[in-house]
Amino acid sequence: MITPSTTPWVVLKFGGTSVSGRPQWQVIAGLVQARRTRGARVLLVCSAVSGVTNDLAALADDPASEVKITALLQRHRRLAGELGVTETGCLQLAEATIRRCAHELAAAKSPGEEYAVRAELLGMGEWLSTRIGAEFLKQFVAVSWVDVRTALRVREEPQLSAARQWLSASCEPGGDAELARRWQQLEAVVITQGFMASTGDGRTALLGRGGSDTSAALLAGRLEAFELEIWTDVPGLFSADPRLVPQARLLAELAYDEALEMAASGAKVVHPRCIRAAAATRTPVLIRDTGRPGLGGTRIGYPAREANRTEARGVKAITCQKDMVVLLLQNIDTRREVGFLARVFDIFRRHGVSIDLVATSETTTTVALNGPANHLDEPALARLVDELQTQCTVKLYTHCVCINLVGTAVRTALADLQSTMRFFDDHPLLMLSQSANDLCLSLLLEAADHELLLRRAHEVLIPSGAGPAAHQGVFGPSWQEIQA
Repeated sequence: MITPSTTPWVVLKFGGTSVSGRPQWQVIAGLVQARRTRGARVLLVCSAVSGVTNDLAALADDPASEVKITALLQRHRRLAGELGVTETGCLQLAEATIRRCAHELAAAKSPGEEYAVRAELLGMGEWLSTRIGAEFLKQFVAVSWVDVRTALRVREEPQLSAARQWLSASCEPGGDAELARRWQQLEAVVITQGFMASTGDGRTALLGRGGSDTSAALLAGRLEAFELEIWTDVPGLFSADPRLVPQARLLAELAYDEALEMAASGAKVVHPRCIRAAAATRTPVLIRDTGRPGLGGTRIGYPAREANRTEARGVKAITCQKDMVVLLLQNIDTRREVGFLARVFDIFRRHGVSIDLVATSETTTTVALNGPANHLDEPALARLVDELQTQCTVKLYTHCVCINLVGTAVRTALADLQSTMRFFDDHPLLMLSQSANDLCLSLLLEAADHELLLRRAHEVLIPSGAGPAAHQGVFGPSWQEIQA
């Protein structure tokens, strides 16, 4: 039982596949009841039903489509029927909001106006899943639904593009005693939306794709929750993408910085902003599988794990970032020309673009960007290149990949990679970069047979059995063993 002297909240976040039907919501109800039996107050943070955000994005691109509006509403009516929810007034409210947003998108006259309305429309998936889910859960426990926009406010970042300000905004992490006091007056089970927050004037802004994880971590920090559980459709973080490497092993424990490096360098299970928010408030994170609730999953940031960093040095995971953009900025005398890099990086700043990797030489500066994370479509990339060409010659590579080796003291992996070096005879590196914190070694190349490199590196760097003492407690079963 949780005593009054401990933090009473536990936050459970559920992804799109975990809220898609009655079997999944029954699992949620069981988890809630189990946490209540232990005396915890429970906050549920839910994503939109799987695929709905993509459907809303398609509607935003084609706001006059009656077919798309009808399909969205019918899908949620079916979900309500499957859950036995008869109070469907929320569907009428949703329809009115969706139609208003579609009308405003068709009439939008500026990018800022368009992205503001798009953000409100894309957030309707979470609004619907939580409103319908709340009615279902009332059959089992007393539940309060709250609008997350009353709890999370984004910070103003005028230097970012309009797309990022509205669709990939950020909130400051930290506690909120007043919010905790207000929510203590609600039922012991509270459900709210992920993915969204409010602006200073009360409009909807989004926290980026995968932002429901971030919402959950921010709210856990606001409430000083003793734990954040992220329930999804995979057992946790793995040493590689199991779809590409069936021998990939479940990572039982990770420190915050290791998990953050994995998330930022291509691991899709949890968003890097979520890890940053959790680390800022020292909130332990568990990643669990809704379909395999008995499996231990991945634990991130537990005090025992943080205190024993020297016990598990070496590579923990090999990740892959796709859709990377590489620019070779060529200047005949880069090092001697005072202010060259300052002028170049100011161009990136004014275009609202974040840089992932950079390397310099006498004549060339190589810059790597994450295209999707920067909302960098072809016209935006062309404008960036055009302005850069006022300062230097630009050679552009699109659709590149970055293979990342992640782990504590990762530089020790270089000696073990000797057997994979022949790969680069036919696939020249664009950049080799070691992170300043010695947690990530990045190999950047054009997209061609990169999956072969990933599998080879995993074979030589990740133990296949129980492993040495340094790895015990870190690696769990392989994906093949879990599937057996």
